[in-house]
Amino acid sequence: MYDIKPLEEEWKQYQKKKRKPYLLASIGGVLLAILGFTFFNYKYFSFSNSVVSGIENTIKIDKTKENNILIESALSKIQVKKIDKIEEIKPIVKMNMDIGQGSTLPTLPLVDNIPILEDNTVKNRPIHSKRKVKKIIVEKPRKKMHLNIIESSSLSAYKDVERRFMQSHDTDDSLFLAKSYYRKGNYKKSEFWSLQTNKVNSHIEESWMIFAQSKIKLGHINEAIQVLKGYVKRTNSEKAKALLYRLKKN
Repeated sequence: MYDIKPLEEEWKQYQKKKRKPYLLASIGGVLLAILGFTFFNYKYFSFSNSVVSGIENTIKIDKTKENNILIESALSKIQVKKIDKIEEIKPIVKMNMDIGQGSTLPTLPLVDNIPILEDNTVKNRPIHSKRKVKKIIVEKPRKKMHLNIIESSSLSAYKDVERRFMQSHDTDDSLFLAKSYYRKGNYKKSEFWSLQTNKVNSHIEESWMIFAQSKIKLGHINEAIQVLKGYVKRTNSEKAKALLYRLKKN
């Protein structure tokens, strides 16, 4: 009989040789699959990275363009104004006539002490700089002085006070004129100057009384009554009440 063991060994060798090509083919296929998968992943990720970087670069470029457009539009809105030539400020100078001790004042027909405003003295103090020239005008505070006015026929003194009132609108001047003209019997002018006083300051009782009394002297009784009624209603003045009572009684 044949020995079985050698036959089995030959059979096994035969089977190994028969399977070897299939085994090699399988291993080769697996290796090819691994290599293909690796190559595909490499290409895919490289492409993805290039696409992403391209998109990011595009976004950056778009943002840069937008910023440039915004900057250009903002700059186009900015307008630079030329500074005109600086005009020199001309100082306003008021002439003041100081009253010396040895000078003689024009006199008016009053014996009361009435405060009169001195004319304002203006000092000009120019301040020089390299680029601009400014002149600052500083006014002295007003100082009042009391004059004893005695009777005189000089009309120039009245005109001086009238001009001064037109410049300063000082009620001391207008009230002085109203009292002076009333005492001289010029009731038309006393009415006018008391009215000017009331326009500047409506709280001076003496001015309202001269205004009403001037109207009475001019024969405008009803107007005087209306003026006094309004003043009494507003201030409850005792002097105005007394004058109104006398008018109604007479």
